[in-house]
Order: sequence, then C-alpha cells, then structure tokens
Amino acid sequence: KSFKSMNYTGPPWIHDLLNKKLWTNIEAKRRTDWSNFKDQDSFALIRDPKERIMSAWKSKVTCDTYKEINQHKGMVPQLLKLAGPSSNITARTDKGFPCLDLSEYLTVLSQIHAQGREGLLNGHFLPQHLGCFKDVPPSMWTVVTTISGPNALCSLKSVVTKSANMSNTDDDCQIMIKTHNYTRSVDLSRADEVILDRITSKEYEMLGQYLNDA
Repeated sequence: KSFKSMNYTGPPWIHDLLNKKLWTNIEAKRRTDWSNFKDQDSFALIRDPKERIMSAWKSKVTCDTYKEINQHKGMVPQLLKLAGPSSNITARTDKGFPCLDLSEYLTVLSQIHAQGREGLLNGHFLPQHLGCFKDVPPSMWTVVTTISGPNALCSLKSVVTKSANMSNTDDDCQIMIKTHNYTRSVDLSRADEVILDRITSKEYEMLGQYLNDA
C-alpha cells in the first residue's frame, strides 16, 4: 500500500531501504557473505542502463537548472577526480555551483570507464553488473525485474511473504506504471550515442533478457 501512495517525483525514494515507513518490517544491511545466497528468496530491481545514466545526469550533474541541486557539490567533483588529471574536462561554475553539460558528463564517464575505474563510481553511476550482480549473477536471483514490470509488486510481495504467487493479471501487480524516458527527451549527438553504447554494453549483455521481459 505504501508504494501505491508514492508519486515518484521526490522522497521517499523506493531504493532507500532504510526508510521504515516505506519498507515496513525490512531490515536492510550490506551483504558480505554470498555463500548461501541461492538458498534464500531474493528480489532485484533493475533499470534500463542508458535511461539510468541519463537520469543520473539530470538529477545530479546537469547545468540545465536555475538552482543548485542538492547533489551537485559532491557528485561533480567526485566524477572529475575519478577521471583523473589527464581529463580535459572541467566543471562549469557560472551558475554558482559545479555542473557538467551532457556531452562533457558522458565524456567524463567514458574516460573513467577507459581507465577501468568504473567500479569506483558512486552508486548512481555504477554499472549495475558491478553492484549486487558482481557477486551473484541475475540467473541466481529469485526475481529480477524493472520497477514498471507488470508483475513487479506481486513478485516483491511473494518474495517478502514467501508465497508462491509471483504473477497476476491484476493492475495492482505494478509498482509503477510509467517512467520518464530521458534518452528520448534529450537531444543526443552521434558522439554521445556512441559513448552511451560503449559504457552500457556490459550491462545490456547481462541484463538484456530481463529488460525485454519487463
């Protein structure tokens, strides 16, 4: 019921597992021992890799805003630091806060990937195959779905309550029906598209079948 009351334009964030109002009776902790993972029920929410990269720019890095976003002063310097001194990209500061235009942002990500440092990226930019799937591949999870998957909510409920009903034709099985598609609403140059293809290729290789099923 708490999911149904969310408007998805602000807090509480669905990925905030420490939010007790949203995730009732769920104790979140970082897992370090994966040895018995296959013996437990599990649920993973994934997102289209390109959509995720573009969304992170829009909410954390963009210069296309008239006021500072909460994450700017932390996220932008972190990205540039990871890119290293050889990067020819510097943050814009003419608006009173550090930010990156889209092409510069993608170039910085490309430079980080080229140096093999993508595993050090903040979770908002970290490729999904280097998150939880680094230790346990998607095939070993009970459920892998997108937030807009037709059975996402029923699948989550079945895992939490350990029931067998993971699918239903009822509309109530959807956590979220529509998501904003940033890749379609932003003009990408051919160079931008090439970078996006390159830095997300491994994610699509691992998650493609699950994205298509959702």
